[in-house]
Amino acid sequence: MRDKIHKLIVDAVVVDRTLKEPFSAHDVRRICPGWGFPRYYSYLAANCAENCKEESALYMRVGRGRYVLNKLAGLNNQK
Repeated sequence: MRDKIHKLIVDAVVVDRTLKEPFSAHDVRRICPGWGFPRYYSYLAANCAENCKEESALYMRVGRGRYVLNKLAGLNNQK
């Protein structure tokens, strides 16, 4: 599930440009509906560099409740 949601977010930011960085849980909910609202906060927080190793974190927190894609994670996923 983590990879599916992440792919939707990456596509929305990079390909479709329907999601602008930095984004919030509210923004992600618009792109990936279906979860209860608190779960979006938990997902982003659990997968950010503050809670994971920076090279494996999917997102970087840039402000309170605001995130950007972790460019290092993208490089590691391409290998």
